[in-house]
Amino acid sequence: MRKLLLLVVLLGGLLAPSIPAVAQVVTLTGANSDFPDSNLVMPFAATDSRSTFFSISNVESGRVILRWTFFDETGEQVDEVRREIFGEGGTDIVDITSIRDRTIDESNRFVEGPARSLAGRRGFVIVRGDGLLRLLGNFTIANLATNSAFGVSAAGLGVVGSLLQGGSLIGTTFNPSTLQDNLLIFIGLNWPELTSLTNGAVPPAQPVFTLRVLLLGNDPVNAVVAETTREVRGSALFVSLRDLFPTQDLNGSASILAVATEGAGFSGSSLDPDGDTGVGIVGYYGQAVGQFGAGQNLRAALIELIP
Repeated sequence: MRKLLLLVVLLGGLLAPSIPAVAQVVTLTGANSDFPDSNLVMPFAATDSRSTFFSISNVESGRVILRWTFFDETGEQVDEVRREIFGEGGTDIVDITSIRDRTIDESNRFVEGPARSLAGRRGFVIVRGDGLLRLLGNFTIANLATNSAFGVSAAGLGVVGSLLQGGSLIGTTFNPSTLQDNLLIFIGLNWPELTSLTNGAVPPAQPVFTLRVLLLGNDPVNAVVAETTREVRGSALFVSLRDLFPTQDLNGSASILAVATEGAGFSGSSLDPDGDTGVGIVGYYGQAVGQFGAGQNLRAALIELIP
């Protein structure tokens, strides 16, 4: 029996595939929603009956202090906290109505600073790490009026995820006429600086970017069900499908296709100094039927928008 066990071990070693000494990191065209990354982007909605909760995990070894920078939907920076998190799967939960600094003392206990609330605002947070592939995150937006909620993975950027200037996003929706609640979120970011399109400042009087949104149906001949364009005076747009298409009879499921281009108030980024190649965006969509909600990341589309 001992000889047989030794033979199995030796054969297993001989037949096992070789493992490369250095793993190669592949950069995505769009945001990374599946793998750890160095920075995370998540939206929040705390207006009317909505509230938002964030969850972060540090899957690398060692503690790290993360910088959470909060932006209003206009692009203005409204707050910033630094929160230390354990390694090897350490987690951190943050309520948008109670954000605060957090450190870990010599006894491995959390020490938290005074709380502030961002209730009454909509916007997004950028969580910056130390450049390693260590952060996973997700958020939940709840609607207390409908008792529904949807959760979505954070957009990872920095090592695996990236932003294509002027790249399109795509997602899907149930039949909108059956939905009791839905929320479509687009966030424009300067890349690779990773900040709001206004660099944290109050937005100018002119629109910062223009968003073109199409609904694609199930008819291969007449694919475009509806189309609209929105000028956004800020760095994010929070909207429902009914608000985007108020007169359209949306009587079936559809795909959502969107692309952003610079507006008159767009200042450009280091990858787009002349403001002529579009705007990098991330997107999320949440929908609910009764109390049952589902969320999704809008993915970088591999198809071109219809001219």
